[in-house]
Amino acid sequence: MNENTPGISGSHTLLTILFLAGILIFGAGLLMLLFGPPSLKEGVSLSCISAGSVLMIISAFRLTGRERSQQDERTKKIGTYGLSWSWFLTFIVLFVIFWLSVLGLASFDVSTLAVFLILLMGVSAKGFQWWFFRKGDVE
Repeated sequence: MNENTPGISGSHTLLTILFLAGILIFGAGLLMLLFGPPSLKEGVSLSCISAGSVLMIISAFRLTGRERSQQDERTKKIGTYGLSWSWFLTFIVLFVIFWLSVLGLASFDVSTLAVFLILLMGVSAKGFQWWFFRKGDVE
C-alpha cells in the first residue's frame, strides 16, 4: 500500500468499483430469479444475490468507516484475541454438537448447522473484539 492511500481498507476507487460490482451481481441474480428459467432460480440466482449483497455490504462499511480503521499494535492484538476466542468457542460448540448427535439427544440438518456455525463464528468474533476493546487491552 502506498503512502497516499488513507486507511487500511484500500483505495476509494477500488471500493467504489466493488460496490458497483455488488449492485450489478445482485441485480443479475434478481433478474434471473424473476425472469430466468426454473433451473437458474435455485442455485445460480440465489448465489448471485448473496454474493452481490456481501460485496455491497462490505464495501459500503469500508467506504464509510475508513477514518476509524487505523490500526496499531493494540488494535491488531485485540482483533487477534477476539478471533482466537471466537475460534475456540466454535470448537467447543462443535464438540457439544458432536456428543449430542452421538448420544442421540439431538439430530441436526447439515445446512441449518452450517448456517448456525457461520453466524456463530462471525457474531462471536465481533462480540469478543467489542468486549476486548471496551476492556481496553488484553493480557
